[in-house]
Amino acid sequence: MEPADPEVLRRVEQWFLSRGIPHFIDSYSVTRDVFTRTLPILTLILLLELALALNADWAWWVNGAVAGASFAALLGVWALTNALRHRPLTARPDRVGAPELAVFVLVPAVLPLVAGGQWLTALNTLAGNLVLLGLIYAFTSYGLLPMTRWAVGRLWRQVGDVFNLFVRAMPLLLLFVTFLFLTNEVWQVAANLDGPFLAVTMAMFALVGIVFMVARIPREVAGISSGLADGPDLLASTPADELAPGRSPGEPVTSPPLSRRQWLNLGLVVLFSQGVQILLVSLMIGMFFVGFGLLAVTPETGASWSGGQLHVLTDWLWWGRPVALTVELLQVAGFLTAFSGFYFTVYVLTDETYRHEFLDDVLGEVREALAVRAAYLAALHPPGA
Repeated sequence: MEPADPEVLRRVEQWFLSRGIPHFIDSYSVTRDVFTRTLPILTLILLLELALALNADWAWWVNGAVAGASFAALLGVWALTNALRHRPLTARPDRVGAPELAVFVLVPAVLPLVAGGQWLTALNTLAGNLVLLGLIYAFTSYGLLPMTRWAVGRLWRQVGDVFNLFVRAMPLLLLFVTFLFLTNEVWQVAANLDGPFLAVTMAMFALVGIVFMVARIPREVAGISSGLADGPDLLASTPADELAPGRSPGEPVTSPPLSRRQWLNLGLVVLFSQGVQILLVSLMIGMFFVGFGLLAVTPETGASWSGGQLHVLTDWLWWGRPVALTVELLQVAGFLTAFSGFYFTVYVLTDETYRHEFLDDVLGEVREALAVRAAYLAALHPPGA
């Protein structure tokens, strides 16, 4: 079997990246393919932290000497790492592994100790760098930005379908939640969730919904990864179509087993796609509650229900009736929107009819990605090669 065209393989790998599944790329490496792309921003953050760690009580020349020594130490680590890897001393690293990441995390944390025994600052810097490194790894390794862009692009093409699903699935929910909207107990609870309490309460609904989706995703995807009938048909609109010449339509394609990271990457794609759809439906519900509240709830009624003075953002007269957009109205609408989004998540994933309608399209995208991966790996590692 002739080796595959490297240009075709490159286009397939770019296709994986654009859909937020970079771990489908063969030999995808964290040290080579993830942190090397983030090396410039890591270096910039490191230099900024080194500058902020200097002691303002010291003379300028002392701070300058400390900064120079720190910079020289970084260059020394850079050169030593290249020397150990038998590369030119000033070459840009082709891998960013444990030594480089340890320098990024530890050096800015050690400097406050040297500059005046600032233990609290050192611990905060250490914790902040670890969190920042984790976020950079998650966003870069699992392609969260291209994944979100892909999910939003799909959603833009499916706004009509999502709206139809919203119209079919929401009448009973809106009937129930609208009744809650017109009760003073809900206004008293939601209007008194000040500051972070409202955000935490809404986040709890979102978190439970995410946990529920995460629990359901493996069951939906597991059956797809075991085998793919109509594999060549799935490749027709992808760059991998050139990797499967001569395969008859409808011929089954076996998808090689997924690693743990590939399972996680695939699950995140499904989770993001569903999350964007649920977010759009929740925004529709939120806009309905704000509009309904402006029309049905006067400022006097809102003040009576919330048990206090309203915080008016803007008000006007509409057909001789006072209308006010208040903080309390937005809080009640936000609270019920979070609850409705959680209900919608559970409903569409448990009701058989809506579950298939809601998931079939994204699962079709998953089948396509698995078929492309199967053709890609078969071309990259042909039998007998």
